[in-house]
Amino acid sequence: MIGKALIFMVPLLIAAMGGLITELAGVLNIALEGMILAGAFAAVVAVDLTGSLAAGFLAAMTASGLMAVLFSVTSLRLKGNIFVTGLAINLITPPLIAMVSKLLYGSGGVIRLSSGTLNLSQAESLLWLLFFTGAIWFVLRYTPLGLRIRTAGTDPDFLFSRGIKPAGIQSLVIILSGILCGISGAMISLKLGVFIPGISAGKGWIALVAVYLGFKKPFPVLLSCFIFAIAESLSDAAQGIIEIPANLILSFPYFMTITGLVLFSIAKKRKQ
Repeated sequence: MIGKALIFMVPLLIAAMGGLITELAGVLNIALEGMILAGAFAAVVAVDLTGSLAAGFLAAMTASGLMAVLFSVTSLRLKGNIFVTGLAINLITPPLIAMVSKLLYGSGGVIRLSSGTLNLSQAESLLWLLFFTGAIWFVLRYTPLGLRIRTAGTDPDFLFSRGIKPAGIQSLVIILSGILCGISGAMISLKLGVFIPGISAGKGWIALVAVYLGFKKPFPVLLSCFIFAIAESLSDAAQGIIEIPANLILSFPYFMTITGLVLFSIAKKRKQ
């Protein structure tokens, strides 16, 4: 069960780390879901055309990065409402993918790979988890970039007084967040060897909740993602065993998400 949870956890954690750096920079990135979906689609198309997993990951990072650029420009440069622009990214991504899929394959639905799928072992999954968590922790704590990211979210006027534009730092982390979401999406679709509409299955929203449940710190976020991955693993194992509707079983991770939000809200109020 734990080994399976580790495999489920990898794409969730990578997206959560993307959400973490934007949140610390003072940007609520609710566009994670759309970015993950764009990455998942681009990865399958690239692997289908080239047969290369590396090309799949590169295409995923590029596609999600472009969505992040769009989010950055509309919310920071054009001064659009961050919540509205993020939601717009999530809403526009599925029909945009359907349009591109129609042009390439004549169908806006399922794209299957005959080869070139990604197989992660439990040990490899653990290495991915430790690498991304450790890397984000190190950058945030010990590098000038990490200091600027944290200052952009807490005291942007200080950065401005030093000749550093807070909006520039925020744009950078939004793009980095998009790249991480691309990796997350690629891992989801290439592991399954297929792209289907809605394959992200709310992982962008769950990742955002994990950021808050982990109190915006890398290792507690890792633990939060593990809890959600256990919930997903349990719901997957329960199918065909427990005689209750499958949709109810599959909703268990989302029930855990709501529970997590409630617990975070209670904990925050007690600290005040």
